[in-house]
Amino acid sequence: MPNQLFKVTSTSLHENYQVINKARGKSIVLDEPEAFGGTDIGLSPVEALLAGLGSCKAIAGRMFAAKLGIKLHELEIEVSGNLNTDGFLGDENVKIGFTDIHAVYHIKADNTEAEISHFVEFVESHCPVGDTLINPASISFDTTII
Repeated sequence: MPNQLFKVTSTSLHENYQVINKARGKSIVLDEPEAFGGTDIGLSPVEALLAGLGSCKAIAGRMFAAKLGIKLHELEIEVSGNLNTDGFLGDENVKIGFTDIHAVYHIKADNTEAEISHFVEFVESHCPVGDTLINPASISFDTTII
């Protein structure tokens, strides 16, 4: 397949920090927990990033399991990350984003441990979200004043 353009439009709502994100006629609302001044109506952006990574790994797992001879019954991936919010809040001595991210695969399959390990390595090497985090894409921006 040739390059595909993916696009999400994020619109800040007037309810504290709620943001509606739209793509392909679908939408999700992201927010902040009440402890950070949000209304807790949805995942926070950093939780959504972790969810995107876990979802990408899960989709890649489902997509490639049969091709790799994995008789997959269940696949669950827990993704966690350490983030010191002091960086976001202005402490210049603290990293703003995650310092580390860790995934734990929970797999039920009719395969050997070696086959499952190979499968997980394959998934890790074929997850576009993971690749983007490990090998960052260039990010640019424009501003339109309304």
